[in-house]
Amino acid sequence: MAKIVLSVNGRIVDQRFLGEGRVSIGRDPECTLVVAAPEIALRQAEIFTVINDHIIQNTGDGEGVMINGKTVDRHLLQNGDVVFLGAYRLKYLNAASTRVGFDRTQLLDAALVEEIAAVAAPAPIALDCASAAAHGARDRLAQGRVRGLAGSLAEREVDIERVLMPLGTRGSCLGVINRRPTGCFFTQVEGRERARINGNPVGTQPVRLADGDVIQAGGERVSFHSIPEGS
Repeated sequence: MAKIVLSVNGRIVDQRFLGEGRVSIGRDPECTLVVAAPEIALRQAEIFTVINDHIIQNTGDGEGVMINGKTVDRHLLQNGDVVFLGAYRLKYLNAASTRVGFDRTQLLDAALVEEIAAVAAPAPIALDCASAAAHGARDRLAQGRVRGLAGSLAEREVDIERVLMPLGTRGSCLGVINRRPTGCFFTQVEGRERARINGNPVGTQPVRLADGDVIQAGGERVSFHSIPEGS
C-alpha cells in the first residue's frame, strides 16, 4: 500500500497510507494533510487514486506544485517522488510503482494520459537526497527511441525520455509507449480505429516492442528501436 510522509528539516511530522479517497493538502485546517507553511495555499494540492496509481494535482492559485524540483500542474506519482511544500517535504512511497506496471493504461482518460506524459524529467539529483532516489528509479527503465516514418515525427529521431510517450491522434487512434524495467510496451488508449504493429491490429493488452517494430497509430507511423543499457 502506498503512503506519504511529511517532514521538515529531516523530522517526520505526519504520515499516512493512501486509500481510495482524495487527500487534500494545504494550510486549511479542514485539509486531510495540514501543512503550516505561510507560502502554501489554503488548499495547495490533492492526491487522488486511479486504479492502483496515485496522481497529485495543483488546486491552489499559484503556478503549480513542485515535485522533484520541477513545478507541474498534474503528476503521476512514483516511488521516491518528493513534493516541495515550502520548508516541508512530502515523500511518496510505493514499492509497486517502481515497476511502472501500466497494464491499466487503456482504462485511463486520454486527456489524463497526455497530461501525465507531458511532465518533464526530474530535476538534477543534487536537489534533494530523496529526489536522487526517484531519479535512480527512472534510470532503471528500459531505454528506446522512435524514428518517424510518417506524420508529425516524419524524418525525426526522438529518444523516449519519459515514462509515457503518446502516439497517434485524439478521438481517432491514440496510444502510448510505456517504458518499464522489462522493456518498452505499446498500448492503445482510445479510438475505434485500431493501431497496428508491423501491420497487425493491436488488441486491448499492452504489446512488448521489439527492435525495428513499426507502429501505426492514426496518422503517425514510427519505427521503434531499443537502446542497450549503458549506451
